[in-house]
Amino acid sequence: MRTVLRVPPQPPQQQPLEWERERGREKKPRLVRVRLSVHYRVHSRQMLCIGGSQMPFGWSFLSIAKVPMTWTAGDVWRTEVLLPAGQRVEYKYVILEEQDWTKLENEDAEGIVEVTYRSGSEPGEPPDVTVIQKQMAIVAWQPGPNRIVQVPTEEEITAAQPGKVVDRVPARAPRSAFEPPSAPDPFAGTSETFTVTGEGEPFLDRHDVWGWSPSKGESTRPPNMRGLRFDN
Repeated sequence: MRTVLRVPPQPPQQQPLEWERERGREKKPRLVRVRLSVHYRVHSRQMLCIGGSQMPFGWSFLSIAKVPMTWTAGDVWRTEVLLPAGQRVEYKYVILEEQDWTKLENEDAEGIVEVTYRSGSEPGEPPDVTVIQKQMAIVAWQPGPNRIVQVPTEEEITAAQPGKVVDRVPARAPRSAFEPPSAPDPFAGTSETFTVTGEGEPFLDRHDVWGWSPSKGESTRPPNMRGLRFDN
């Protein structure tokens, strides 16, 4: 008598490539909303953008023009981007200026009332990137070492209490061995706060320093900015 061994059907196995894709999706880091802001006064035909080492930033003109900053009252420029948790990004602020050679013949005749690339077409909305690429050129880079933003890690996000604002120590480039000890600190005054909103969104708010001008009746700089020299 012959015995027949019946093997129960096995579930279909995923192909290695598909399994890797699933694994990659599981490990995809959470995105953190990062606001970068800086106080800087420019001429009427200038604006600020940001160049950087990681997407959505870049160091080419087109990449820089794609991350425009919006001017707000008090000459504070700001922009918001989404960056993966734990990412380290180096960046600098860049001054773009409108160029006469980019004007069309009929623009002066028609008149330009709203300068969209400086203030944004709507309050809180970013400027028109197409207009920036058409009319602007880089005229200056922020001096000194690159600024660095260290995006909060997954562990930091998980440990955060929703709604609680936490002060962070901003990441910074080390001083060069060739830099005199008495040289002014370009990072003095930089600050960061981190919070997880009630909706569970991680939010990093970073305030950089580039230039300072006294208010009416103010003759001395704030203590953390004394000794610094700026071009503006």
